Amino acid sequence: MMAAPAPPPAFPADWRWHHAHAAQSLEDVERLFPGRFDLSRLDRAGIARAAALYGMRATPYYLALARAADPRDPVWALAVPDPRELVVRREELSDPTGDEVPRNHPLRAVTRRYPDRALLLVTPTCSVHCRHCFRKRLVGNAEYAVDEAELDAALGWIEGQAGLREVILTGGDPLTLGDERLLAVLRRLDRMPQLRALRVHTRMPVVNPFRVTDALADALAGLRLPLAVGVHFNHPVEVSGEAAEATRRLHARGLAVLNQAVLLAGINDDPDVHRELLWALHAARVRPYALHHADLVPGTSHLRTSVQRGYALMRALRGTLPGHLLPWYLLDVPGGHGKVPLDYPWVQSGVQGGLRIEAPDGTHHDYGVRLD
Repeated sequence: MMAAPAPPPAFPADWRWHHAHAAQSLEDVERLFPGRFDLSRLDRAGIARAAALYGMRATPYYLALARAADPRDPVWALAVPDPRELVVRREELSDPTGDEVPRNHPLRAVTRRYPDRALLLVTPTCSVHCRHCFRKRLVGNAEYAVDEAELDAALGWIEGQAGLREVILTGGDPLTLGDERLLAVLRRLDRMPQLRALRVHTRMPVVNPFRVTDALADALAGLRLPLAVGVHFNHPVEVSGEAAEATRRLHARGLAVLNQAVLLAGINDDPDVHRELLWALHAARVRPYALHHADLVPGTSHLRTSVQRGYALMRALRGTLPGHLLPWYLLDVPGGHGKVPLDYPWVQSGVQGGLRIEAPDGTHHDYGVRLD
């Protein structure tokens, strides 16, 4: 068992301060947390090479949730580069979800993989560079920054698409933008008559929860269109008091707060850990929505499980949690073809064309309805 670390320093509860002081190296970690973490056993050279290849950013707030400088610690594993990221497998892809496949990418800041929805990538900036991120190629990369002309062109294109019903702000992290710029984009979208919903995908309530101010929550709730906030909690330790306060602040204004986790080896693939995560989200007024099978991101094979492992997790959760706490287990088809649901195979072909069903309690039953 890991020894309890020294208490973290008292940092200001200011999102801009945490964003500006994010650690970008182990030296920054030592400076921010003198004496808290024992770094002596780490492969510092390997970590530095991984950071040089994929970048590193971790807010002081988020790092303070780690109990040890150890890849077995969930926060450390998700925030700090690992030398294993230098191992790239043949099947891994720089754009595993097909954001930039030409048929899905009409403009530089837009991805459209479904007829009724589009992604608007408003910034490549994040407060934390998650080690499993499926957009590692662009996060923190200035080449993906969107200037005013490109953003205006993207919004103009969206306005002209009569079939769109929802626009999802993503990146990077849209909440790294200041209120004025973020709300200018949302309010322009809010005026488009064909749209019926807006969504913002952000990890800020998890890694920099001070970003969710009363003023921001009020402004988001004041839009004409219903807005959902997609957050990204992967482990119960991330659902801290500050994070739960941020999500409850959004929920109190009538905003839907939806969680999209990623199935990660050694982090949340244990049923007991995942069950605790789902209950913690419920207490924080967050609805579990999706559990994504980890994408084929370069250098992330040590974090990916097998699909069978995902099946086993969903099998263990079913029947031990209320149904409304169970997320969809999803796989994003490589090449930009969209997401498909995965689930434990509860139903099989039975005798005489009927069904053979496994119940949550482990018993098996014949159901006399033909599959055809």
